[in-house]
Order: sequence, then structure tokens, then C-alpha cells
Amino acid sequence: MTVKTFGAQGVTTLFEQPEPDRARLEPGDHLASHPDAPPRGDTRAARAEEAAHDRLIVLSEALSTSQLAADTPYVLRDEYGRVLCVENSGVNTWQWAYVGPYDSYPNDVLPLHFSADPTTGGQLIAQATQPWPLHSNGKATSWEWTFWAASTYSPNGDYPTMKLKAHPVQTAPNQPDKVSLSWDNAGTTMYLCADTGTWNWLYVSSTHTRSDFTIHKFYVKKAKVSALFQQTWPGASFVYSAFNTGDEYYEAITDPQAKSIYGHSGLSGFSYVPEVFDCDDYSYVYKAQASKDAWSSRPEFGYAVGVLFGANANGAHAVNVFIDPKGGVRVLEPQNGSIVAGADWKDAQGVAYQPYFVLM
Repeated sequence: MTVKTFGAQGVTTLFEQPEPDRARLEPGDHLASHPDAPPRGDTRAARAEEAAHDRLIVLSEALSTSQLAADTPYVLRDEYGRVLCVENSGVNTWQWAYVGPYDSYPNDVLPLHFSADPTTGGQLIAQATQPWPLHSNGKATSWEWTFWAASTYSPNGDYPTMKLKAHPVQTAPNQPDKVSLSWDNAGTTMYLCADTGTWNWLYVSSTHTRSDFTIHKFYVKKAKVSALFQQTWPGASFVYSAFNTGDEYYEAITDPQAKSIYGHSGLSGFSYVPEVFDCDDYSYVYKAQASKDAWSSRPEFGYAVGVLFGANANGAHAVNVFIDPKGGVRVLEPQNGSIVAGADWKDAQGVAYQPYFVLM
């Protein structure tokens, strides 16, 4: 801080205090001194409603680095078993990044994806209400806090988005692959870090011990899908049928993935023809394309995508249904690619549909 006076002789400095030496401060001490700092470390208890979360969604085994790809939703878990989270479930215009137990904070575990092949470098993006890349809270080369926000959050670049590169640190046979994630900060290599504790804040540093992560996908327990649909449409009486009955899981997909499948299907170039190519035909083509897209990415299990038939007083209709990484039921209209929450599935007059048949 600098105090100056202005007089006939010009500007005179009365008092000057240098900025704190960031390299001499530990991340926890620095955050504790911040006037808006939330509680940190083991001082914040798990939220009771999240601790009781029903395990519809589980995490896959750790993936090998050869399986990583851009635009695929992942979960990152550190060496202490904590997963990378978005504070307050990504509500508002930005939120801090932290690591904590998945069972305690599942609502803060938003799907993460890389904007490019992570082994060559790409932004790490959380799918909040819109894509939120991971930002550095400044340009210091010692260390900085990290937070999630839209790419337009800092147009002048004071809070840069980080292009992260995944470095294999363990690729031993019969052991899960681990990676560290580095950022080139104007020539200084900095790594994602988080101090010990049941949970703690994520920062990027050139001097502290780096965090090593395993990378996982979101899986849906097949045995819980029928109950999930019944919970979504509590007044409905429907038949639920599943292919691949020997498989235990489906792979959850995000809205952007569902949109991508729609784009690959070519359905936007088709027109509705009664009795020839109508609503159920659209839904069959979309379901087939989902299987083709899954095949091309070589997943362990098929995508959590199905065909949904429903009716109301105005008639019957067929669409597609999928389950997202938060365990939400989503409905995609294959005639135009629009997506709504399952409970909001209605016709053009605003009358809700009640499902009578679901095929996964």
C-alpha cells in the first residue's frame, strides 16, 4: 500500500508498504486471511442431504491414459480419494475449485471434460449452467488459487483460463494410471495441488507438492434405472425393458454429448412423414446413433440412452431419454434436438406426457 501527497513540489511518497510476498505464504494461510474466505480444510462438515445420496451414479475404475479423449465427461480423483468439485454446485457467475469425498459432496461433482486431448493440453471445463473452464486467480508464478467461471469472465486476462497438460506419473501393469496436470504460466510450469485433509481447496503452484489424479467416468447402476423413472413420473404406469441385460451399468452422458449424437444422426435433414417416418422412427434412429457413437469411443458399457413412449389426452408420442452424470432424467426430442428435464416433458399445448413404455 502506498500513501502519497500532492503539492507544489509534485508528488511526495509519505508511506509505502510492499505487497505481501506470495511465495512466503502458504495457501491455507492466505485464504484464511481473505475477508470473504469460506471455512476450509476439515472445518466444513459434509452436507447431510448429500451424505445420504442414493448411489444411482457410481464412478468407474480408473481409466488408462490411452482412453482419455476430448469432450468426454470425467471425474478426477486425487491420491487421497478426493474428487475435484465445483463449490455450491456451480451456482452464480463463478465458484472456487476444491477436492472432497464424492459420497459427501456429490452435488458439487460436476462433469469435467478437456477441450482437447489432455495428453497434449487443453482447458479443463466444468459443465455448470454453461461451460466453465478452470481459471487461475492471478498470474503469480509461485502459486494461485483456482476457480471455475465462463471463458468470458476475465476479458482482460487478469484471471487466465489454464490450458492443462496431463503427464503420466504411473502407468505400471495392473495399477491404475495416474496423471499430474500442469499449466505453462508464461514459461513457468505450475501443477494443480491440494493440501491434505478430508477436503481442501485446489490451487496451482510451481513450488508445492503436486496432486496426482486418476480419471474416471460416471456410471449408472442399471438396477436402479426403473426406480429412477418411476420417481421422475410418479403417476405413470409403464413397462421398462433393457437390452444388454447382462451388464451392470450404463455410461451417463451430458446434454452436450446428447446434442452431439443428434448432430451425428443426420436427423435434422429428415422430414416427418406420417406412417412412414414419424416420431418412433426418429427415436429409433437416434438410439442407433447413440450406440454407434458409443462404439467409436470404445466404452466399457453402453450409453444410458433409450426410447421413451408416452401419451396424454391429445395423443401419443415417442422421444429419446437419457441419464446425465448427476442422475437426472433428460428427454431429447429427436425431431429437433431440444432437451428438457424428464418431469417437464409436455406436448406443444403444454400438456404433460405420461410414459407407458421405456426401452433402454
